[in-house]
Amino acid sequence: MDELLRAILPQVIAIVEQAGAMLAAEFILPDGPRGVMLTGAPDKADIDVELELFLREKLLELVPARFVGEECGIVENPGPYCWLVDPQDGTRAFLQGARGSAVSVGLLRDGVPVLGVVFAPFSPDLGADLIGWAEGMDFLLRNGAELRVDLSSRDLDAGAIV
Repeated sequence: MDELLRAILPQVIAIVEQAGAMLAAEFILPDGPRGVMLTGAPDKADIDVELELFLREKLLELVPARFVGEECGIVENPGPYCWLVDPQDGTRAFLQGARGSAVSVGLLRDGVPVLGVVFAPFSPDLGADLIGWAEGMDFLLRNGAELRVDLSSRDLDAGAIV
């Protein structure tokens, strides 16, 4: 199964990068991003729903599975896999004109994470920043390069940054 996950990781990355490009294009609209800031309720950006529907279509083509999205709810499919998607983590800041929103996609098998991709298309300090991983990899991918961190000899306390 590791081979399947590692084989689809580049495709998931490409899909998430497409979603990130859509998010970045929304950010630079002449009148700013479409959406509303709500008092006492979650903020709503039009692009969030559009991104989730795009991600749902593309990801379910790759791996038919249950799909749980933050904006549009759940699509039930039998089997051990489940896609978890937040099409834009950081909507409030995005609507206020701040950079740093991220598209987040995870795949679970029997409730255990087996693949993940997080992409901030316009992070405040690095520009585009993408991290990906699939089960069987002993490293993360960060912007296409292997990132290896060995924490086995470190004592980590509650405030440690990893």
